[in-house]
Amino acid sequence: MTDCAVAYVPVLHEGYRRFVDAHARGRPLHLIGPELYVDFRPLARDIRALDAHLAAKAIASWGVASEVTVLTAAGAEALAATAPRLVLPDEDVSHQVVERFFARCEVRYDTVFLRWDKTRTVQILRPEAPRAAPGELAWAAEEAAGRSVDWWRQVGAAIRFADGEVRSAHNEHLPHRLSPYAAGDPRSNFSKGVGYDLSTATHAEASLIAAAAREGRATAGAELYVTDFPCPACAKLVAAAGIAKLYFREGYAVLDGEDVLAAAGVEVLRAA
Repeated sequence: MTDCAVAYVPVLHEGYRRFVDAHARGRPLHLIGPELYVDFRPLARDIRALDAHLAAKAIASWGVASEVTVLTAAGAEALAATAPRLVLPDEDVSHQVVERFFARCEVRYDTVFLRWDKTRTVQILRPEAPRAAPGELAWAAEEAAGRSVDWWRQVGAAIRFADGEVRSAHNEHLPHRLSPYAAGDPRSNFSKGVGYDLSTATHAEASLIAAAAREGRATAGAELYVTDFPCPACAKLVAAAGIAKLYFREGYAVLDGEDVLAAAGVEVLRAA
């Protein structure tokens, strides 16, 4: 049981309505006001954000919470002094506010997805897919991966066009294959899943699709095997290319890559 709910509500959509219904029915709801996150730079780019008082007025009209208020710094300190039991959405703004004002309170976080906060943006996801045998595609892609000079991550891909022809490629650095060893590898500044687009390499699947476009080869209905699950940018490229099946050996998904493939009707399979 909680005494009240606290949340940052920049917009009104079904996710927030469900959070309010689940945690503030008959209880107070305190909206996190701008005083509480004035130093939190990512929110300066949240151009969609409603004025907190307008959001509070709208939510109050739902008749769910016993009261809806906007927390100021003084209000947060006064609330904390009553040692309430709180529930908040599990996102970066909530954690910052709890650390600053409610560190001594009993706090519970709801994992409901409400927005792309920083934590969710870099979250490592494990793709769920049935297993299937990719046949010769696997051999071609694995062999190509071994030709990559990228010691940090050797990745290979192979595509089977509608006419049955198979081509393969590996991740390769530009403007020279040894660029990261001459100038330093920018990936050394990031952990996996973070800043994935900041690389001097062309990804293997992107190389195959680009080569097909250059030659006028249709990729619609083709099958693709990648040794590692595609990054979000490559997932979008695979979806736009009309690939019918995507096999992957291992790896992780970040951001919206897995959802983009599913929405495009790409059959995603883990190599057996």
